[in-house]
This record gives sequence, structure tokens and C-alpha cells, in this order.
Amino acid sequence: MTKKDTLRNTGAPQIIGFVCNWGAYSGVEMAGVEQRQYPENVKLVRLPCLGRLHLGHILKSFEMGAGGVVLLGCPPDDCNYDSGSEKAKGVMLQAKQLANLLGINQKRLDLIEVPVGGSDIVAERLTAFVKQVNKLDSPKSKSKIPVAVTSGKRS
Repeated sequence: MTKKDTLRNTGAPQIIGFVCNWGAYSGVEMAGVEQRQYPENVKLVRLPCLGRLHLGHILKSFEMGAGGVVLLGCPPDDCNYDSGSEKAKGVMLQAKQLANLLGINQKRLDLIEVPVGGSDIVAERLTAFVKQVNKLDSPKSKSKIPVAVTSGKRS
């Protein structure tokens, strides 16, 4: 994504999902075949393996305006590249730690393990994640922090 490609604000927070090409993507495909619904504000980015994901991809998603980032990967025992799911867990842990330092709520990040053909998991967990992010963006959940208003004039 470039600066021009910032996520469009359609009212609902945009969710970026990084998806492993193998088990997790088959679950996404099956969700489509079986007409299982998940929120349309989830934008999926297909990767050869979730183990190839870099922390910078997650941070760039937030910089470009994403309300949340979800990783959809294979269960550890089903990883096509043996260690991809473990690497993805490490990146997610780093992302959550860094999010905490940057003031980003860790609930805006999630990792979902999707077995081959797991369309029900894809639909249910993505819907639950979007609801969680929506709650974080609701006016009730935002804290009231007093802000000093200044005129911008120097005395």
C-alpha cells in the first residue's frame, strides 16, 4: 500500500486479514462456496505462508487506517512449511507488545488457526473479531479525556 491507497472510510473500521495460501485460504474459499457470510469490511491479503509476514506489514496496516489486523494461518501440525505458523505466532506476539507501546489496543489484533476447509471457523471468528473491533470504536467505549483548547495565538 502507498500513501494514496489509504483505506476508505465507509463508516465501519476496515480490517486487514493476512491469509496463508494453504489451509487458511482453503477455508476462505470454502466459506465462499458454502455462502458463509463474514463482514465485508474485511480485506484479505493472500501470502505464500503466514511465516513470511513481517511485523512491518501489520504496523503499515494500522498506519494506513486499518481498525484491526487479523492473521489467518494453518494450525501448527498442518503447516505446509513446518515452522510458518510458529513464526506467525512470534510476529503476533511482537505486534501486540509494540501495539501496547504505541497505544493501540491489543484487541485490534488476532490470530486465527484455520484447518483445511475450515469455512465455519473463518466465518465465525472473522465476524466475532469485527464485532470486537466495532465495540472498541463505539462512542461508549471511548474514554473522555479532557483536551486543552487553545486559540493558537501567542501572547
